[in-house]
Formats: sequence, structure tokens, C-alpha cells
Amino acid sequence: MSMCRAYRRVVESAVNLLREHYGLDYYVEIVGRGVSGDISRRIDVVVEDYIVEQISSTGFKAWILAEEKGLRKLVEKPEHVVVVDPLDGSLNYALRIPFAAVSLAVYTDVDSSIIEAVYSNVTSVFTGDVIEYCNGRVYYNRAEVTARLDKGREVLSVYAENPEILGIIAEAFTQAGLELKTRTMGVASLEASYAALGFIGQFAHLTGKIRNVDLAAALTLARALNAYIHTRPPPDQISTTELQTIKKVVVASSNSPLLSVLDRI
Repeated sequence: MSMCRAYRRVVESAVNLLREHYGLDYYVEIVGRGVSGDISRRIDVVVEDYIVEQISSTGFKAWILAEEKGLRKLVEKPEHVVVVDPLDGSLNYALRIPFAAVSLAVYTDVDSSIIEAVYSNVTSVFTGDVIEYCNGRVYYNRAEVTARLDKGREVLSVYAENPEILGIIAEAFTQAGLELKTRTMGVASLEASYAALGFIGQFAHLTGKIRNVDLAAALTLARALNAYIHTRPPPDQISTTELQTIKKVVVASSNSPLLSVLDRI
């Protein structure tokens, strides 16, 4: 079985499990905290363990980095490092808001840059939409995407805790002749992937609380489609083998008004 097909099946299986358990109070009970320090619900632990089992069954020798239990070394010397967010949007899921995703990125070197996965997949749990990078090509629901679109230039998916930052951004859009429209949907992997594809103009996470596991797959998609990527720390300093917080992430078109105020936000 090819690598792309094997990992695609892992994601599909996880999505099916999440759909089966959706709406059941037992699975959204808080059961503790993961190694990241965030609250863990039973579904977070169940789906992460399930994905580890599924990856193990592929036959690939892997290390797996995820939010609940950190790095799991299934072998001494891996052929793949898998960075996965088994349930992006777990709060939405717990509140029965049907917007969540499974995000997975595969690397062939423990020292790979976060944007250089050889395979990545972000799948919407409830719509079934699949955004995938395989064999050097990007696919949206199995149809190849050869260039980033330029839709929704006025739409910004943004996470920011300082209201002054939103004012700075709005001013930049006004000066560019655009009426800023903001969205915050609680599923960073999907939102950043939409910005990578060009379904929306830009994505910005400015709270200093996003982690590498949340955005590994989306950043690879952005690189493949030549979207503008800005991270702090820079991509080659973001680990694929240990949980790490990213202070700032921007995915956008090269002509986004957001780029003119990066140093102020």
C-alpha cells in the first residue's frame, strides 16, 4: 500500500470514529490534562490512541507527535515522523457545534522543517471535505489544485486577544480598499488550510497559544501552493518531535493587506 493511501485511511478511520461518538456525553467528559497542559476530554484521548494504533498497523516505522501524550516512539529508528491533531475543534465537538477536523502530517526526517511534510491531510469531520498533499501535489476532495485561488480577499480568520490589533488590521484593509470581515471558527487547521487554498484571503493566529501539531499539515499545504507564510519562530525552528508553541502564524496571499502591518501585530 502506498504511503498516501495508508495515511489517508488512518485519517478516514479517525473521522468515522469521531462521527460515531458525536453527541454522546460520555465521550466529552473532562478526564484530566494532556502533556501540553490543556484540558483533555475522553474523546481526545480515545481518538489519539486510535490513530496511534492505526498508524502502527500500516507497517510503517513511526514516531508520532500528538497533543495528549506527546511524542510516542513506536520504534527506535523511524522512517516517518507523524505530527497529528486527532481532533482539532474539540470544544466545538463537545458543545455539539458540527465544525471540527483531523489534521495529520508525515515527515521522513526527524529534523524536517514543519512546512516540509511529504504527506499531509486535513479532513473536516462533518462535511467530509479532504484537503490533501500527496506526491508533491495538492488535492481538494481528490481534485488537483494547481494554484492558489484568490477568493474572499476581505475575509480574515483571526485569533487575537488584544483589541488594538484588530484595529490596526482593519485600518490596513480600509487603506487597501477592502471592508474587513473577520471569522473565528475554532478549528485552526481547517481555517489555515482554507487560507492556503485561497478560499479565504488570510489566516492569522496571534495569541501565542497555537501549537505545532495544530498547523503542521496546513503549513505544508500553504508552502505547496506558494501562499505567504509567516511564523515566529521561523518554520525551520519549529519542531516535529516535541510539542511547541508558535507565537505568531500568518497564512495569506502575497498581496494581503495584512502583510503591511506584520511588524505591528
